[in-house]
Amino acid sequence: MNRTTDSFPPSGESAPPELDDFDDLARSGRGGLFSRIGERFNEALQQGRGGARHRNAIEQMRRSPAITPDDAATRRSRNVNLRRMVIPEGVTIEGSLVAGSESEIGGRIEGDLTVEGALFLLKSAVVTGNVRAGSCQMDGVVEGHVEVSNDLAIGKTGRLNADAIAGRNVDIAGQVHGSVTTPGRLRMAAGSVVNGDVCVRVLNMEEGAALNGVCTMRAPTPKTEDAVPAMEQTT
Repeated sequence: MNRTTDSFPPSGESAPPELDDFDDLARSGRGGLFSRIGERFNEALQQGRGGARHRNAIEQMRRSPAITPDDAATRRSRNVNLRRMVIPEGVTIEGSLVAGSESEIGGRIEGDLTVEGALFLLKSAVVTGNVRAGSCQMDGVVEGHVEVSNDLAIGKTGRLNADAIAGRNVDIAGQVHGSVTTPGRLRMAAGSVVNGDVCVRVLNMEEGAALNGVCTMRAPTPKTEDAVPAMEQTT
């Protein structure tokens, strides 16, 4: 009796088809599981790349109100800090001017000028009113009083037609037609002219400088510890 190695399915059952490659597997029922896994993997990959976030950003931009030109100009003005004010030669300002930053004036100011920082008056500058600043380099003309909290420098072309008060030192190479008061040093360069009284602590005059007025030398401000014993002796 001959035996065969072929196996036969039980009666009533058909043998499963033979699958030769991956395409046959995908077409069969067994390939459905792999297809679903692949689709979910692709969806997760697209979400990780930012596709969903990109779509949400576009929808948000569409829903947000449009920015008008006035709004854009307002935002720019809020982000810009004025560090230096410049008024060039040939420009005339009628009225007083107040600046909170360093300023350079080459034009004409018909009024008072107040600057919190450093002030530079060029040769062409003309100020008809009073000037107040942190410090001042004056090469132009000022008709009113000048008061600075720090140093005052008047160049060869500078002319002041009123009094000057400085918190520190004063250097004059031009002309001052008024009094000069400072608790520090007054230096008058050769060719400078002061037609008025001066009240200073130290006076340096170069040969050729002219002072037409009374000079009063101010004593240094006494220290607190030196002033207390003097008060005790008088009581």
